[in-house]
Amino acid sequence: MDITIAFMTNFTLDIPDIRKQQNTLESFYKIFKINKLIKTYVFYDIKPLSEIKSEIKLYNSEIHNDYKIPGNKYLENLKNIKHLKDAEFINTKSLCDGYIQAINMCQTPYLFFLEHDWIFNENINHTLDELTKLMNENNQINCILFNKLKNKVTPFQQFYKSMKFEIPLLLTNRQSNNPNLIRVSHAKNIRIKLLNNNGCSCHPGIEFYYNINNMKIPNYCGGIECELCNYCKQDENIVNELGTYIYGPLNYNETIYHSDGCNRILLENFR
Repeated sequence: MDITIAFMTNFTLDIPDIRKQQNTLESFYKIFKINKLIKTYVFYDIKPLSEIKSEIKLYNSEIHNDYKIPGNKYLENLKNIKHLKDAEFINTKSLCDGYIQAINMCQTPYLFFLEHDWIFNENINHTLDELTKLMNENNQINCILFNKLKNKVTPFQQFYKSMKFEIPLLLTNRQSNNPNLIRVSHAKNIRIKLLNNNGCSCHPGIEFYYNINNMKIPNYCGGIECELCNYCKQDENIVNELGTYIYGPLNYNETIYHSDGCNRILLENFR
């Protein structure tokens, strides 16, 4: 298989528990009908999401003031997941840093970017081999993104074309950390050059960004998503250059579910 997995994780409130991470990997292997292990890098960040100030405060409190003991146990537990038994573990300083490292390290034509808290839905009807075959045959497809929303126009995503490929896809200006399959050569030449390797925290003082239709969007992450969205906000030709396509036709139901590894609902109890 011409794919490497970049499995992204960080030390969250419920470490060393690994049930969400295990469910993510089991869902991935099941839905894509994978019957053998895929080369996997595990990129782990010992910090919470730095752009969420309440999480920093919480992680610096007595609840999680020492990563060492639960963190080491968490990594040990991850290594016992059958899908990660041969994985290489790499410490990162941020999600964006892990993303850049993954692309630079990848030795296969394609990379599947997979955060640790997603479940794939049953309406994904194609294998990874079928998706990479489509990308091999259509070099304008540089990224296939799986959508946590229904495939319809929202302030966060505008669709320009329903493409007549063998597999239904929608060209979109949306760029996301959500599970996606990327063409490594294009990512090395274009995507990672647009990113800030200092991390995924919001740009200081920037509260909003503007999408391609000049709609004002709250800036909650200045890393992978916002950097790439800002790049393609003004020019439809750049949307084509990035070549991001969402899986499924227009109005197709969401293909992934977010199990929320950061436990933001739980965090509300501590704020």
